[in-house]
Amino acid sequence: MSNWSKPSGSERLAQVLGEVDMSELEEAIKARMETIKKAGGFHESVDGPDDETKYILHKDGLPSDRYHELARTMTEAVLDVNPRKVATVGVQGIDEFLRNRNEEAVKTLLESEISYVESEYNDGTIEGRCAATPDVVEAVLSLYIPGLTHVYFLDSEGEAIAARFDDTLQYYWLSERAYRQLGERLNPDLFSAVMTQKELEQIIERERQDR
Repeated sequence: MSNWSKPSGSERLAQVLGEVDMSELEEAIKARMETIKKAGGFHESVDGPDDETKYILHKDGLPSDRYHELARTMTEAVLDVNPRKVATVGVQGIDEFLRNRNEEAVKTLLESEISYVESEYNDGTIEGRCAATPDVVEAVLSLYIPGLTHVYFLDSEGEAIAARFDDTLQYYWLSERAYRQLGERLNPDLFSAVMTQKELEQIIERERQDR
């Protein structure tokens, strides 16, 4: 190869790999996989009682694109109509984003046994669980923005009333009576976006067939 020739693809790859610290790359991959594993565990460990129905907020069924604002409104309503009262709140989110939204809310959480976590592969998160005082619940609800990754509201038995996964999944557990009360409380166009997983799958299947 002459001095003016471009290196081949394999030569460029070898050059790049030679410049990478493989041990650091391996550690970064391991850290990422551990994060994914923890997220999966989060999903599996949060569930509601067997005698209530699990609902999901259908993002595409909302009356506007203000997803996080409407998710907050829905969650507030669910917490009000569910006779099971919140005893514990769990939260995980990106510290910088949440502070930019409401620094006082973050301060409230950190003063309530929620931890600030920072590492080589983590620029700073707030995470943990604490007692669901009115101030804590209000603080969490005020932070419903991108960057609030996971949230769960549990009753005194450790069973879920509402949960938020990966920013964009909102789940709710309601009895038939509480579900009816939710419908009476919300505008119809917002209430119609709350559905069971089966109902959501049917909508997705119909949309797929219509394409």
